[in-house]
Amino acid sequence: MGYVSSVSSTVIAYEPITTSGEVTFSGLGNGTDFDEIIDATISAESYKLDDYEDQKTETEYIIDLLEQLDEAIDDFNDNLDDIDEPDEFYSMEGTCSSDEVEVEVTGEADVGIHTIIVDQLAQTDIWVSTDTGYDSEETVITNSATTLEVSFQGETISIDVAAGTTLEGLVSTINGSVDARDKIEADLMYDGDSYYFTLKSTDSGEDNILTITDTGTLIDMSTTSFTNTQVGQNAKIKVDGFPADADEWIERDSNSIDDVVDGITFDLLETTDSEGVRVSVSYDTDDMFDTIIDFVDELNQVILDIQVLTGRVTEEEDSDEDAYTVDNYALDIVYNNIKDILSSGALGFTAYDEDEGGDYYNALSQIGFSTDTDEGSDTFGLLLVDEDDLEDALDTDPEAVAALFAERAVGESDSENFQVISVIDGVTNAGEHTVEYTMSGGVITSATINGEEAYIEGLTILGTDSQSKGLYISVSDQGDGDYSGVARVKQGKIGELSDALDNITDEDSGTMVILIDNYEESLTSLDNQIYNEEKRLDALETSLTRRYAALDATLSTYSNTSDLLTSLLSQLG
Repeated sequence: MGYVSSVSSTVIAYEPITTSGEVTFSGLGNGTDFDEIIDATISAESYKLDDYEDQKTETEYIIDLLEQLDEAIDDFNDNLDDIDEPDEFYSMEGTCSSDEVEVEVTGEADVGIHTIIVDQLAQTDIWVSTDTGYDSEETVITNSATTLEVSFQGETISIDVAAGTTLEGLVSTINGSVDARDKIEADLMYDGDSYYFTLKSTDSGEDNILTITDTGTLIDMSTTSFTNTQVGQNAKIKVDGFPADADEWIERDSNSIDDVVDGITFDLLETTDSEGVRVSVSYDTDDMFDTIIDFVDELNQVILDIQVLTGRVTEEEDSDEDAYTVDNYALDIVYNNIKDILSSGALGFTAYDEDEGGDYYNALSQIGFSTDTDEGSDTFGLLLVDEDDLEDALDTDPEAVAALFAERAVGESDSENFQVISVIDGVTNAGEHTVEYTMSGGVITSATINGEEAYIEGLTILGTDSQSKGLYISVSDQGDGDYSGVARVKQGKIGELSDALDNITDEDSGTMVILIDNYEESLTSLDNQIYNEEKRLDALETSLTRRYAALDATLSTYSNTSDLLTSLLSQLG
């Protein structure tokens, strides 16, 4: 029996080796068509081959659909990675009380008001050869090869200038110099009558000052013919009254300053008076709303793809092709896992209580989310959003909404006796961890987290098992006795969903990869069955051809004998 290994990358189609073409029928003249009989027999015997080929077509189609779904989930997960932390999910906006300053803000910025006073703008250092104006850009400025030398940041930049170089050519020579690149640049200034040669530092700031030390044989240019029309200097600002001393300033070599207040870039346009400019930072709830709606739309597309693939819903199509579905428990687990994440509370979050506090929002249902359970609906099984409820939630507490979606690796304690110092993102499991320990003589004598022995050092406890690894706790109450409490590691719904999708699409052990591999193994098995069935049918056709050829020869002999006897009897008569 022929066999093709299930691990082979290709399957060679069976090549018929029949010898039926070597056998011919002479024809009996009695109306019997043995070719038609053989064809009908082979056709009747081909039901298994037809079934295998139908299964192969379906399997190939399903593999293609699974690969498309795997790619769609992976793309969606990549988008989740861009918003799975609060400072990525937050949308902030900044406004200024006047136009001397503009601001750009990111999710790292805190809501609040800042005052910025601009005493001085940063400038580049500019030198102009003011003694001589040239009539044309094509004026030759040297008749012999020479060298222009400029001192910059303690080094000498030497630029070789060829004989016959024009004014415009000098600019190109300097700007094309490797030594001058990103340090100094040349240009021409035109006052309406004449062209003036200029040199300036590429970057602003008082450290980027240049000096022209040698002009060689450049015509009508000397070190004394240049005027320092703009002196390189730093920007000087005060933010929120700091520095407090009147003569002290925060200095930067650029007018775009992004390292003074987290998440805020100040773009300085003009100097201000002593009152400065008030900068207000607030949540951009409209943009956060759009981010959430985009998230829902992308997620619903993934859910719909799974529904169609598993036959939960039927997608209308114009084509007459069969709609194949996947009846596999693994894909059902994927689907149910996603739905469970959406309907359950956020890991490590607690319900809000006016007296005890907690998380203002701890489930998507609290901000307008629901699942369509109407089987007759076009959106059956998809995530629905009441946009009015979502807008109200964003207006009420945008920070709590952002936390519900994007909180990540934040540890909190529900006990007054200990605090969570830190957790390890991606290592410490999100959710609740039961902490129990015993104090005796002012030291911790034993400690467990989730019933597993924990590591003790001084007055700290470190989780070591697979669930609590990286959970680091500090004990504050040193009185003797037994203590217990709950440490919570918070994770928003996007992070929880992203972690689940990572497991689904993992290239080595992901659910989708295993599922696709199983179907590809089935495809290889079908190829083997098709190969063997084609071989069997070919052998059958060869056997039938030979048998019917022998029968044809025998009947032909009988026919000839009958004809002879008929002829002899006719002669005797």
